[in-house]
Amino acid sequence: MPVANIDRAIKKGTGELEGAAYEEVHYEGYGPAGVAMLVDCATDNRNRAAGEIRHIFAKYGGSLAEAGSVS
Repeated sequence: MPVANIDRAIKKGTGELEGAAYEEVHYEGYGPAGVAMLVDCATDNRNRAAGEIRHIFAKYGGSLAEAGSVS
């Protein structure tokens, strides 16, 4: 991996790089045994965050739910 990519990632993470806009998103899902869960997170990419949250739910026997189904 080029050094420039590493430096850019560090600057983006520390907030030194302009243009990185984080937003709060809320996900709802059901865990093992039907336990309802609300997940709040901050992300710069909604699509990537949704995929990662869906993967975590599925990995442990749960599922991502429709908006408003848990709350």
